[in-house]
Amino acid sequence: MSQRARRDPGEVSLLAAILEGTTSLSGAACVGSEALFDPKGRDEESADADYRHQAAAELCRTCPVLDACRDWADQSDTNAVIAGRRPALPGNPGRPRKDSAA
Repeated sequence: MSQRARRDPGEVSLLAAILEGTTSLSGAACVGSEALFDPKGRDEESADADYRHQAAAELCRTCPVLDACRDWADQSDTNAVIAGRRPALPGNPGRPRKDSAA
């Protein structure tokens, strides 16, 4: 008895289903510059991340879909730059607590 192989809908169909009903940000100025918007890397200097995030926020100011992006960003929680909003970078953490290992 032969069984038919079940066909998966594929990655494109799955992605389309996930994105169905989400805000369209077609024409966004950030396309192709995604790395500017990423959260601070673990080994990245704070000044370097701040410089990237400043450049990303400037790019957002010229974006034709900024309002739609802000609406979407209001529902998001991230440490990346979204809709021109820069994440707070940690400052000087101060001295370690006495009860913590140095």
